[in-house]
Amino acid sequence: MNRYLKLVHWEIMRFWKLLAALAIVTIVLQCVGIIYETQRYTSQVEDQVQMNNSTITAFVQQNGKLSFSEALERAGLSFFASIALCIGGLALYVFFIWYKEWFGKNMFIYRLLMIPTARRNIYFAKLTAILLFVLSLVALQLVLLPLENGLYLLVGGDVLFKSSSIVDLIAGNRILMFLIPPTFADFVIYYGFGAIVVLIAFTAVLLERSYKLRGVLAAILYLPAVAVFMMIPFLIPGNVTETYLYPAESFGIEIALGVIVTAFTVWLGLHLITKKVTV
Repeated sequence: MNRYLKLVHWEIMRFWKLLAALAIVTIVLQCVGIIYETQRYTSQVEDQVQMNNSTITAFVQQNGKLSFSEALERAGLSFFASIALCIGGLALYVFFIWYKEWFGKNMFIYRLLMIPTARRNIYFAKLTAILLFVLSLVALQLVLLPLENGLYLLVGGDVLFKSSSIVDLIAGNRILMFLIPPTFADFVIYYGFGAIVVLIAFTAVLLERSYKLRGVLAAILYLPAVAVFMMIPFLIPGNVTETYLYPAESFGIEIALGVIVTAFTVWLGLHLITKKVTV
């Protein structure tokens, strides 16, 4: 356990600068997007009021105040580009966390695999690090939402704008609902599925590192094979799943299939890193 924790700490220390950069970019892009959207909406309202020879009070009485939740929808790309950037960065790091060991003037994989500890600790340390990175950025977003809500009112005032509760923000936006699931069951499902995807990516990398070109082909075939296996209930002729099973039963089958895929993927990954990947 001590070796495993040291490896996790080591992986985090290698990535913390990139993680900090993603966090800073997220904060800057989202705050700039909120300020820009607030000022843009204010200008639009002022132009409309002047054209109609009306007042802002009359405009608010007729159209209501713009909530923070609605402002996020209007901001669109300027707000959610940071989330896409973080997702893309972490997706690339799922592969980079392995390949960086082989690349470079002095391949670090030689030292890593010779550490006097079970190689499974290396595997699980990398997985743990990735999950911690994901949860760290999600936690950052959860903290940012109320702060950005306050910034929204500070910049725009309370004449045209109104705040939104965190619950309304998450419930009113599909992306936020996916990142911050409303229930613990949804959290387990969404992030459990994400963990399976990471494990499959790990296995694809280890297949390639173990068998080179043959491993690339095996990895390419493994991905659709897993997808087909997970879709077995929906591929049965005659819509048996929808006709004879309750939604809860179908969900239970999918969970069971996910557990099988996870168990096999972990077993295969550990087998490859223990028996096939050599220095």
